[in-house]
Amino acid sequence: MIDSYELLLSQYISKEDFFRFGLEKTIYIPNDKVEAENQSLKKNIANNKAVFIRGFKSSTAMHMAFDFYTKVFENKQVKKDPSNTQNPSKIIEKLTGYKKAKDLKNYQLTSIFGRSRNVLAFCAPWNIVYIPSILDPLLSADAKSDLALEFKQRFLQHSYEKFKPYIDEFNETVSNHQFQRSMDEYFQKLFDDAHFDKDEMIAFENTIREDFAPITL
Repeated sequence: MIDSYELLLSQYISKEDFFRFGLEKTIYIPNDKVEAENQSLKKNIANNKAVFIRGFKSSTAMHMAFDFYTKVFENKQVKKDPSNTQNPSKIIEKLTGYKKAKDLKNYQLTSIFGRSRNVLAFCAPWNIVYIPSILDPLLSADAKSDLALEFKQRFLQHSYEKFKPYIDEFNETVSNHQFQRSMDEYFQKLFDDAHFDKDEMIAFENTIREDFAPITL
C-alpha cells in the first residue's frame, strides 16, 4: 500500500521532525485557564445548569441521553450541541484568543480523548485543542497505518502528561463505585421498562459505557 505521508517523510522531512512539528504547533488551552474552566464545568453539572454533549443521530437515543443525565446526574439541563462543535469551539476561542476563521488557517478543532457523549468530557478544556490540519487525518478513528498509530500514541501521551491531574480526576469520577452502581441501576431499569427498541437500547448503553470508561493509554 502506498502511503502519501510516508512518501513525504522519506523524501522531504524526517518522521521525528514531522511529529515534533505536530506536537509543538498544536494549540492547547493554557493550564491556568483550564483549571478555572474545568471548575466551572463541574459546578454547572452539579448545580443543574446548562451543559452540552454531542448529539446522537437517533432521536430515541437522544431522548435516552437526556433521561440518563436526569436520573444519574440529576441534571435536567443537558443539551445537544447544535453543530456538535459549537460549544467546544466557543470555549477554545475564548480561552486561547484564537478564532479559527479569523486568526488561524489550516487548523482543526480536535477532541483529544473523544468521549463526546460524556458531559464531563465534551466541553472539558483539557480535551479540546487546535491541531495543524496536516496532522488531523492521522488522529482519525479510521487511520490504521503504522505512522498514524505511532503519532496518535505520541499525541495522546503528550496530552495525557500535560493534563494528568484533570484526567486522573476524570478517571476517579467515572470509576467511583457509587457512580458505577448508579449507571448499572439506570440501565437495568431501562431494559426492565422496555419503552424503547431493544437494539437501540443496547447501542445506547454501549456508547455511554464507552464514553464513561477511564482514559488509559
